[in-house]
Amino acid sequence: MQTWVQRFPERLEHELDAFRERGLTVELDERSLELQGRVILRGSIAWRGEDVALEVVYPDSYPYLRPQVYAPGLVLDRHQNPYGGNLCLLDQSPGAWMPEETAAWLVSERVPHLLELVDAGGETLRAEEAPQGEPVSAYFPWLQGAVIFVPAGALAVEASATSGSGRILCRVDEPPRLRLRGLIGELIVKSRKRKVRTVASADRALAAHFRGDEVPFRWVRLESPPAAASAEGVLAAAEAAHPGIVESPRHRVGDGRVSIAGVVFKEEVRQGVYEDTWLFAVRACRPNGAEIPPYLIHSERLTPEDMGARIPTVAGLANKTVAIVGVGALGSTIALELARAQVGELRLLDHDHVETGTTVRWAGGLSAVGHLKVDVLERRIEADHPFTRCVPFRYQIGQSALVRTGRKETELDVLGRLLDGADLVIDASADLSVQQFVASMAEARDIPQLFVSATEGARGGVVAPAIPGAGGCWLCLQWHLETGSLPTPPRADTGTVQPRGCGSPTFTGTSFDLLPIAAQASRVAASMLGGRSNGEVSVCSIPASDDGSPPVWESRPLNRHQRCPACSAVAAA
Repeated sequence: MQTWVQRFPERLEHELDAFRERGLTVELDERSLELQGRVILRGSIAWRGEDVALEVVYPDSYPYLRPQVYAPGLVLDRHQNPYGGNLCLLDQSPGAWMPEETAAWLVSERVPHLLELVDAGGETLRAEEAPQGEPVSAYFPWLQGAVIFVPAGALAVEASATSGSGRILCRVDEPPRLRLRGLIGELIVKSRKRKVRTVASADRALAAHFRGDEVPFRWVRLESPPAAASAEGVLAAAEAAHPGIVESPRHRVGDGRVSIAGVVFKEEVRQGVYEDTWLFAVRACRPNGAEIPPYLIHSERLTPEDMGARIPTVAGLANKTVAIVGVGALGSTIALELARAQVGELRLLDHDHVETGTTVRWAGGLSAVGHLKVDVLERRIEADHPFTRCVPFRYQIGQSALVRTGRKETELDVLGRLLDGADLVIDASADLSVQQFVASMAEARDIPQLFVSATEGARGGVVAPAIPGAGGCWLCLQWHLETGSLPTPPRADTGTVQPRGCGSPTFTGTSFDLLPIAAQASRVAASMLGGRSNGEVSVCSIPASDDGSPPVWESRPLNRHQRCPACSAVAAA
């Protein structure tokens, strides 16, 4: 593949001319260009009577992406990689760099501007810089796939606790290995009188998600970040702060033995805000004793606050309970979306198992086949969304049989448990009889409901909220659809099929045609839980041309229907 110099043969000379026009002298690294096709320029600029040496490194993607400007002789408090030396001359927003710009412009204008701002400091710097923090830990290389999650308690360890030991909790399905994945379960310090004290621990519900084996480690607080962005640099900083920590005993894991040294130090997490962060350096060997070069495991904050930072519009769902009836192609996707939105509890009712053919549009793949749908979702939510509690209801409405727990319960008992304390009921069962039965029980308890369905061939769908005292009910919805006072979504005449081996026909339709309906249902559910719903029915029509035309949505209020005996009586009263 051609380099940018080869693709744009006049661009390099244009770059060099731009430096000359600005009165700057640079030297081209001919050897780097010849051997690697990489353009590197070296020179300097004058600033306050001194020469500042600079190195300009052009990326392979130039001119679409900006060059990097290094100042190896400078040590700036901000806007410079503290380990690599490259300067932060532009923010990361689109349009900050345009392909018609040159490195000469960066060097002659942006470098002096940065130096003046950093020298001024204070509010002058804050007003001009992008409003973001510069976390030092982002510059450290770490072992891909390895991670140690940090709960809220371990992010607020008292400053007087300067060193100690701890336990890393691992999940049953991710037992301890060299490529370690786990959660800080506990941090312990010892006083001079050898009294042991716990200074931080993961809350019980979160720790329950990591209930497998444990790996001990030692830790120390650093007054400043390590001087070198490497495992060796972290180990050296830890040893200097607490002699002997690096030589702690190694512990057996699945594919070797490890000794883990954790360091905690302050870094800027937002503009002007400094908080603790963690890094973990590992000394390890293979089962045969062969040494492995030290490596780093990075940390990830695992708190409701950090999980919710990217989704502020759904803040407050952590104390909400949602019951979903039917977790097929629509219901399973809605369940996962609500788990991502940090809903506090999901109750999932379904009796069916995952079949091979259903994976083309269900929320799981072949690993889910043969398992009950509610069990697959429970395991996935437990593993991936620990702040959402998932409660499976393995039950088929209309079949009065022993529940799989071995206890005899009536359907009213099961539905009572499903609905007790629920803030919303979502029905994605695709069964009108089931819908009517569940709706009657939910209405009796004044629980808001959301009805979600798709048509044959996935040519359309309905997302209909029913809010007690604010409009119509399930029966009103059916009458409106029957009489045409609400638009009816289109359906395909040949939109059903009975796959080989399947006990009954099913509708056809792709996952990507169903996703807009599930997404709208999730959006409406969040608005209902937040008390912001407009109560309108959303009707989706997906063009049958299959030419990529987007879905078309119509919204109408769900008014009480005169043929609904309950709602018409309320209206008359």
